[in-house]
This record gives sequence, C-alpha cells and structure tokens, in this order.
Amino acid sequence: MLNKITAVLLGSVALLLGACDIQSDLPEASGKASVRAINAIPSSGEIVFLIEERSIAPVSYKSSSTTVRYDDLAYTFNFEVFFAGETSLRRVASRNIDFVAGKDYTMLLSGQLASPTITLWETDERTFTETDTVFEARFAHAATSLGSVDYYYDAPDIAPVLGNQVATLSFGEVSVPVDYAEGTYVLTITAAGDPDTVLYVSSSTFIDGQSALFFTAFDGDANDTAPVTVRAVAAQGQSLSLPDPNYPPTIQFINASQDLGTVDIYSDETLTSRVVADHAYRDVTEEAETAGGGTGLYYTPAGDTAAVLLETAFAAFDGSRYRVVATGSADNFGAVVSIPNRAPELTRARLLPFHASNNFSFLDVYAVPAGESVDENNALRSLLPPYEITEASSLVAGSYDIYVTEYQNKIVLAGPYRVDVALGDIVDMIIVDTEDPAVLDVLFLGGGPAS
Repeated sequence: MLNKITAVLLGSVALLLGACDIQSDLPEASGKASVRAINAIPSSGEIVFLIEERSIAPVSYKSSSTTVRYDDLAYTFNFEVFFAGETSLRRVASRNIDFVAGKDYTMLLSGQLASPTITLWETDERTFTETDTVFEARFAHAATSLGSVDYYYDAPDIAPVLGNQVATLSFGEVSVPVDYAEGTYVLTITAAGDPDTVLYVSSSTFIDGQSALFFTAFDGDANDTAPVTVRAVAAQGQSLSLPDPNYPPTIQFINASQDLGTVDIYSDETLTSRVVADHAYRDVTEEAETAGGGTGLYYTPAGDTAAVLLETAFAAFDGSRYRVVATGSADNFGAVVSIPNRAPELTRARLLPFHASNNFSFLDVYAVPAGESVDENNALRSLLPPYEITEASSLVAGSYDIYVTEYQNKIVLAGPYRVDVALGDIVDMIIVDTEDPAVLDVLFLGGGPAS
C-alpha cells in the first residue's frame, strides 16, 4: 500500500515539473504607453479616474489627470463619481484600451455626468533631447457652446488671416501635433472661415521648449468672467490657464470686522484711487471689474485718509472672480483674499461656511433636517477655524435648519436659519459678531434662508 501511495505522489510531482515547461498564455509586455483623462463636463465636480479598480487621480472640470505609463497590455479604464447621500462611488463610464508601446492616449469626458461620452485621442509619445528648443502643440475643442472654429497660433504681432489657421475643429476634435520654437505666442479662436469673428484670444504667453501641450478650449463656468477659457494641458498633467484679456477680473468686498467700522478702500498707496466708499460692517458689495496685475488694497476710516487701518497685497488675473473679506479686531486687522468656487456641482449641494467672529475661536456648524434640533444630530462641520477658507461640506437635496454652536458644545450661538437646497445649490455663509458678544449672526451670500 505504501508503494502505491509513493508512486502516486511521484507521478504528481512529475506532472507539476512537466507543467513548468509549458508556455504561459498570459500576454507579455514589450514596452509602455501613456494615458490621461480630461474632464469637459461642466458642473461635474470631481470624477475619479481608475485603471481597472485602482484609482489614478480625481479630475475636475477643465482639468487633466496626471499622466501615467503602463505596459502595452489591454486595460479597462473606469470613471466614478460620488453622489451626496450614497455610501460609495458610482461608476458612470468605462473604456477599454489595448495599449501599443510608445503611444499616448487621452480620454476626453463630455456629455451628461450620468452617462458620459468618452472620446479617445491617440498619438505617439513625444520625447525631447537635452538640446531641443521646440515644444509640441496640439489644439483641442471641448467647448460645447462653440460650433466649428479655427485656431490661429502666431507671434503677438500677427493678426489672424484666413488660410493661416493651424486647425479647424468641431467639438471633441484635436489637431495633429505641430512643433514650435520656444517663445511668445498668442492663441486666437474664431468662427470657422471667419477670422473677423473672434471668439477667444489669449494674452501673449511664453512657452518653454521641451514641452508637449494640449491647448484645449472649454466653456467658462461660474468661476470665470469669460464665456470661453483655454487651458494648456501638459503631457505630465499640469495645466496653464490662458485667460482672455478682454474679460478682466472682478472683485467683491465684504466687511466682516465689527471693530474696523465704516471704511473707504483704495487701490494705491497714495490713497487717490478709491474703489469703495463708506464700506460699513456687514456690507457686501456688488462685484466690479478690477485691474489685472499686482497692486495693494488700503482701508482707511470713511472720509479720512490720515491713517491706514488695513493694508493687504492683491494680485488679480484676467478672467477670475475675487472676494476680499476684512476680518480681525483693533490693532490686528486682516483681509482674506480668495477665488470662491462658485460653480455648481450636480452631485451635491454645498455648504461653504467662513468664520469671521472675533469673539469665538473654533465653531461647529449644523445643518439638521428642518424642524429638528442640534441635540439629536451631529455637526456637519466641526472645529471650524477663524479667518480661513476651508473645504465645502456636502448636502443632499432637502430642507435644513442651519445652526452655529460653540465647539464641542451644543450651545446655539446663531440660528436656526431655514434653507431649502437642490443638487447644485451653494449655501455660501459668513459667520459674524453682533452687538451681544455671546451671540453670532450669519451673512448668507447665496442659497440663504427661505423666505
């Protein structure tokens, strides 16, 4: 019996050893290829880009993922989105690509967020030598508001002339790669066949050699002053914004410092260029155009230029919408300059609280179902710091009561404020002091209390 068992075991070993000589059916890589994703879906928020089930990067509207290289095998790339109220990411699109070594693949996401269209652009990977002084440009059309357009890319002193266009594109199309000597250029987009109908023009921009760029046109959103924006997306995934100088920046001022009092605001050190007069506590100005470039902002008592109460640096870039919030207490005034994210996200409503109180350090913010109290709910935002821009908190559509309380203590300092929100809404709020140092109030800049 023992001999029979030994024979069986030896036979099994022989079979295993023989199997080692059989060629594997698994494919073998011979090189690598590059891949990235570009998000052209307005109001999408972040879309997570994955290879199979492994995350590569989140991609926001008008942005590109990082560029990654993989073996020349077949992969399924997936795109997922988190919707407020759900417990996991929702898969909205997938695309299989059989990589060829040395190729460069770009997936453009467009259309509806629930079921995006994926357009694949394919070219050869570009490599440069240490002595190269050229860059590679491709021109792409991802602006749904534009029809067929011509792209012109020339030195700043050369006007568009029909026949000199570098590409004529419809939505979702990309040009062939073209090499340019490093230098300063202007990109102009016109209606197809009509160089006099200018839809977009960039400022003069210097581009270094040894770069491979997608000059991609997108529709402007609520964060832009221009209807069309262009990003120069590098092969590595970084992007350079190319604003249209015909659409200057805007600025909005908010006086959230009770101690500052009523002030005038000037844009020059000599206090001769007044931009806001009689800016009282809790005052929120309308947005107004402002000059691009670097400057300063100077706050003085209203009608009195004998003293500067607050001074802050301010640099504005074309196409952006700025907000300046005056904060602080006597002898320690400050200003918080930001570009708030005003673009709606159809996956959620957003609560954007800003803590400008001088009387409390950290605060908690509650958004509880309408009619409920803080006692039976957890804070939506805890440990809110003063004078800092923080990340938004997510809400599902519904009716809420907003409260502000002491940190880790459900003592109500402000509220309730009833708000009704739909997906895409933004509850933009600034927490301020009142005459009673134990009571706070809220300025709602958008998505405020229901009437």
